Amino acid sequence: MSDVRSDPEHLLGSAPAPTHPRSFRRALGCIFCGAEYEIPEHAEDPRLAGGLSCPRPACVARHRGIYGSLEVVFDYDRLRDAVDVVSLLRGPARSLWDYAPLLPAPARVTLGEGATPLLAAPRLRGEIGLADVWLKNEGSNPTGSFKDRESAVAVARALEVGATGVTCVSSGNAAASLAAYAARAGLRCLVFTPAGASIGKRTFVAYMGARGIGVDGAFEDVWELVHRDPARDLAVGPYLSRHWYDANPALNPYRSEGDKTTAYEIVVEHGRVPDWVFVPVGNGSHLVGLWKGFRELRELGVTTSAPRMVGVQVYDADPVTRAWKEGADHSLRVERPADSLAEGTVAKDSYDAPRALAAIRESSGRMASAFEGDTLDTMFALARREGILTEPTSATVLAAGKEMVDEGLIARTDDVVFVLTGNGLKTMETLVERKLGDRVARLYATVVEPGGEAEPAR
Repeated sequence: MSDVRSDPEHLLGSAPAPTHPRSFRRALGCIFCGAEYEIPEHAEDPRLAGGLSCPRPACVARHRGIYGSLEVVFDYDRLRDAVDVVSLLRGPARSLWDYAPLLPAPARVTLGEGATPLLAAPRLRGEIGLADVWLKNEGSNPTGSFKDRESAVAVARALEVGATGVTCVSSGNAAASLAAYAARAGLRCLVFTPAGASIGKRTFVAYMGARGIGVDGAFEDVWELVHRDPARDLAVGPYLSRHWYDANPALNPYRSEGDKTTAYEIVVEHGRVPDWVFVPVGNGSHLVGLWKGFRELRELGVTTSAPRMVGVQVYDADPVTRAWKEGADHSLRVERPADSLAEGTVAKDSYDAPRALAAIRESSGRMASAFEGDTLDTMFALARREGILTEPTSATVLAAGKEMVDEGLIARTDDVVFVLTGNGLKTMETLVERKLGDRVARLYATVVEPGGEAEPAR
């Protein structure tokens, strides 16, 4: 019998009180100027004027209200004195909230996120060219993606500040996740998605009782319609900040704090620090959180090293890859990004690029881009050889990993972990509708007509 409690009070955060202080968060720090803003229990620092961006004029000129500028700063000295971090990380986690001392918000809402499996993939070794392939399967989270880690922390903070509703812009997974966690917490939810987002994800949002608004255009068109870019004469952003808690990736600094628990789990499950960790990049917030997790483990003395991070986008929709190659500290906008089934990585712009590029460089890692055909090939290979159905966005990391091995950038014996960010079930209808109907049909071995003999499928 499982010892994991499942009663509603536990799931809403009424577990026995921990012996450590509520949080060791110290402030929200600006990545541009270093200014720090307090994190009161029942509101954000009034100097932020209801937003989650540094208000200093020089910083506004850089983030323009649409790029992330704040990160959570912790008091690591006080944390070391009060918590045995090594013991905290000694065994497998049962939930993201097992790491509560390292998180910036109280454990107030959960659907059982985190504790996802790290799987060896021996039958994929030949496909990628590595002696061993390790997959961190985030598709096993409650709504099928890594976004559940982010939503759990962001919604917990929303509850702490007394919000009655949450909002975000998303290509699909973040919207679905936020809708579920808002429903769990009893909050209203308003999400904006590109009209072309997969039908499965949009349907999920509707089933959770959230209000979804589809907007014609790419993700960036929706983002910049909603947010407060001073260069645009729009009133949507100010209205939302008055009536809804901003739970957007990149802008909300609490979200990436959920992502860093993936790094903790990789080290605990793997029993060592891998040489490389691959992760898909859209906005870049996920990579930022993962790197912070590995960096914290080193800072706290749990490990003595950290992996090299590889962020992956798709060719011709890869503003962060282009920025990394050019040595820029912000994404290089792609005005006409390629259409791709890997919708979570398709970008004109990436709104957490400054932090993501800093993480790549600090880790001595790199950005990479994957071809659409290679992505689909590795997605099908993963399903057929390992029984894991992942979304195309996740498969980009495998395609990029194979290319880097082929180019000699990664040794065959290197220890590599690929983060699979989402379950493929939510994208099946889109895959069949848009490109893969004939390819799926060809996977069937035989066709049997009523009363006839089995024939090879054509």
